[in-house]
Amino acid sequence: MREGFLINRVPCASKNECAKVVFMPTSPIFFFNAVLGAIAVTVGLWFLQGDLSSAITITMIVGLTVLFAKVCPTTAHVWMWSTMLLGLESLAWPFQMVGELEQFGPEPPIEEMERVFTAVLFGLFSGIFWLTFAYGIYRRTQPKVEDSSEPLSANQAKAQRKKKR
Repeated sequence: MREGFLINRVPCASKNECAKVVFMPTSPIFFFNAVLGAIAVTVGLWFLQGDLSSAITITMIVGLTVLFAKVCPTTAHVWMWSTMLLGLESLAWPFQMVGELEQFGPEPPIEEMERVFTAVLFGLFSGIFWLTFAYGIYRRTQPKVEDSSEPLSANQAKAQRKKKR
């Protein structure tokens, strides 16, 4: 059994399989990161909505922390999901502002148009940033698979040796 992991038995799909063992991290640092990730996502939603009640805020933080603790095997996965959710929240902000703009009719005031322009500019920029950041973390969490079925050319071998240094 690995140190710092809790074993959960998952029921098998068929009679021939034995119970699958799922390892869940129990490190205090992991749970601390899960709580921080949940707080970051909740604060992002708070910025998006403008106001969240205390009950919804606490429920979201606890719910996301439990979700991260159950779903994410490592701290990197916690931050991958947190930054992805932040990116989606950032992308939702311009759409929300455009939806609010419709209440002013066919000719909204210039101040409202400036607010929408700012939301589109910063919402798209920050959304793309957070989603790109999440994708970078996702790529780091994936195992390295080397396909050595085809022989390498001289240039490919040279590039691979440089890459290993």
